[in-house]
Amino acid sequence: MLSVLRNSVRLNSRALKIAPSVVSTLTSVQVSKRLLTSSPSFLQKETKDDKPKSILTDDMLFKAGVDVDEKGQGKNGEKAGEEGEDQNEPSSKAEKSRRKRQTSTDIKREKYANWFYIFSLSALTGTAIYMARDWEPQESVELKKDIDNGYTLSLMYKRFKARFNSMFTYFQDPPFPDLLPPPPPPPYQRPLTLVITLEDFLVHSEWSQKYGWRTAKRPGADYFLGYLSQYYEIVLFSSNYMMYSEKIAEKLDPIHAFVSYNLFKEHCVYKDGVHIKDLSKLNRDLSKVIIIDTDPNSYKLQPENAIPMDPWNGEADDKLVRLIPFLEYLATQQTKDVRPILNSFEDKKNLATEFDHRVKKLKDKFYGDNKSGGNWAMKALGIGNTLGGSTTKFPLDLIHEEGQKNYLMFMKMIEEEKEKIRIQQEQMSGQTFTLKDYVEGNLPSPEEQMKIQLEKQKEVDALFEEEKKKKKNAESK
Repeated sequence: MLSVLRNSVRLNSRALKIAPSVVSTLTSVQVSKRLLTSSPSFLQKETKDDKPKSILTDDMLFKAGVDVDEKGQGKNGEKAGEEGEDQNEPSSKAEKSRRKRQTSTDIKREKYANWFYIFSLSALTGTAIYMARDWEPQESVELKKDIDNGYTLSLMYKRFKARFNSMFTYFQDPPFPDLLPPPPPPPYQRPLTLVITLEDFLVHSEWSQKYGWRTAKRPGADYFLGYLSQYYEIVLFSSNYMMYSEKIAEKLDPIHAFVSYNLFKEHCVYKDGVHIKDLSKLNRDLSKVIIIDTDPNSYKLQPENAIPMDPWNGEADDKLVRLIPFLEYLATQQTKDVRPILNSFEDKKNLATEFDHRVKKLKDKFYGDNKSGGNWAMKALGIGNTLGGSTTKFPLDLIHEEGQKNYLMFMKMIEEEKEKIRIQQEQMSGQTFTLKDYVEGNLPSPEEQMKIQLEKQKEVDALFEEEKKKKKNAESK
């Protein structure tokens, strides 16, 4: 091989006319280059282990987050830094020989976790045993129904289940067992309670991109509330939350002259995925309660007490005013139970129309019998049959005339009260106390404050009487 190379170099040197010394140098360089490329033994020392060793130590790998066992193997049974290990080696040996290196912080964490698991398990077990205890006297009768005391497994499970389920009813029931206070004594008590909804019955709210939210009041809403307030204890039960409906309710009745109480969605019972206005929570006799609502789910627990209505869409109508004669009739007839009367109507949604037909027939019968000398309707209703001693009128017309007079007097009193409140607010606006008065203790005593309020009230009454006289003089002129 070398002789062939020398001959080829000599031939080439003769052709290129190169000096023999240069040719020998080139030949030696080429030969050495071939030897270097073909024989790695010149650059590497022979070792017992042909595989190169890694410069990464176990400590360096552990600090980097790699789990290393005693033999320097990683998580998958591989030696640290090696890539060409035999993959056919059983992994079970690597799992057995693996030993996780833990710091003192890891040991503490495991210790605390174990204590937490033990404490949680103990607490859950203790709570379950406590909830499975015998019934206590103060617990409700409904909760203890058909479940006896005793420490058998079945009875303990039933008591635990009953108490556990009662925990969720806390969020489904109203905040108070009685939503209304007890009714006043009989001389001041209204004969019936009228529960009416707010949304889509008295008002209608809608949103538009141009104006945003706007709320319209239904025609006749003020007259409906004012006229029926002389007969009914009116409860405004909104189907919306308090934060949305309270301001609207305040605008309808700013001085609380018509509406006795305001209830909201928070006072409903949540059952079967809907909010229900449970009339049994009102602390009133259900035989004396009427509810008017546009949502059937609102009165699904007491449908016999309901007068259903179609939702109002904001267009002008007279349905509120047309309901007044029937409601006035119920309140003035000393009705013992409103439910049979309500259920006597075939279509409750058109109750006003059907009642008008009944009244018309009764009126025709009344005037026909009156011409012939009969007065059975008067005797049945217990009302005198004459007005001014000569003119006979239908009893319901007499009742309505009396109610209209009372309504006008009541509205006059309300207007006077509003005027007094306005004057009182103007007088009280200048009376303020600074922080200095609080700090130095210059505030008047409760007795002095009472005297000041009485004096202010006298001033308000005097100013009101003066303005009243001025108005009368202006009207007389």
